[in-house]
Amino acid sequence: MTIKSMMTKVMLGAMTVTTLLATSAGASAATTSTATVATPRLDVDTTVEIGSRPNAEIQPTKIHLKRVTTKAISSQVQTVVDASALNLDNRHTDSQLK
Repeated sequence: MTIKSMMTKVMLGAMTVTTLLATSAGASAATTSTATVATPRLDVDTTVEIGSRPNAEIQPTKIHLKRVTTKAISSQVQTVVDASALNLDNRHTDSQLK
């Protein structure tokens, strides 16, 4: 039993050292840059002309909503909950048949 636990500790130590070395190597490779990239300078002149009076028409739209009571909403919610529960029951019995 002591040989097994000693080998386990050795393997875990080796894996830890390997992970640390790999992480260190990856971090240094990611941060070390030997190539210098010259960014080109772009001289671009842009002009935007805005008219003094834009021709935007505003068209109001009326929305008609039906009145709904809380009883109707709770009935719809209960129907959805019942349908969901029935669907779960059907899936459960289907999985039992397979």
